[in-house]
Amino acid sequence: MDESIVKHAMESGDAAIAEEAFRRLNVQIESTSDVGEIATLYLGKATLHGVLGQFDDARRQLDLALQYAPDNEDIRLQHDFIGASLYDQERKPGEAYSKLTSVLSDYSERLSRPDVRFMYEDIQLRRGFDATSTGRFNDALPILRECLLFELKPTDKSIVLSDLGRCYSEAEEYESARDCLVQAICIGLTRESEGQAHLYLGIACARLGLFQDAKKEFLLCEERTAEYGLEIGKVYGWLSWICKGLGERSESERYSKLARPC
Repeated sequence: MDESIVKHAMESGDAAIAEEAFRRLNVQIESTSDVGEIATLYLGKATLHGVLGQFDDARRQLDLALQYAPDNEDIRLQHDFIGASLYDQERKPGEAYSKLTSVLSDYSERLSRPDVRFMYEDIQLRRGFDATSTGRFNDALPILRECLLFELKPTDKSIVLSDLGRCYSEAEEYESARDCLVQAICIGLTRESEGQAHLYLGIACARLGLFQDAKKEFLLCEERTAEYGLEIGKVYGWLSWICKGLGERSESERYSKLARPC
């Protein structure tokens, strides 16, 4: 399979380019009798359907791929990996974590090969993010620490550091949390991750007694609550606690009132 066909369609996000990619993949399927090649082409179609959010179609292509090469372990590995990854694309991190963990266990020997190292690292990144988002902080910590040893793109590294900071905070390791979150923010985060990073940095600073630094973080969270998708009551509660620590009694009382539900 010409992998550039699928890659170009995935990167473009253009429906017409995706349609052309499907057409070319179908032509290749019709023009070969090699069952391994046919299975690989169906895997390519499944991957593209997943990126387009067409999850039922993606799973149908996965089933076809396995029908053509049920005894090919490389095809089975890709089938199971793509199938598990679909849950991430569907924003079902709990299911994704469970399925990816099974892939890691079922193919541990094969995933240790240098030629599929990229897949192992992708699985670990996904598992780290999924474990964090579902509150499996103790599980996430060693995974994310390992991920920092990978050669990561800046965007991936910043999210790993942000999630690691959150996990350290939940484990009450506030110095480590603060260090990770400061690094993540310095590298730059997506909007989705930025709010959580500032929130947990504020918590870490507060727990370390760095009240001025904590207040700065929570004031930013207050200003951008809607943008960050944060719970405003939680932000006000922390501001009340921090202001009390700073001896700002009237501000503490004001934030305490704001934190109470109407």
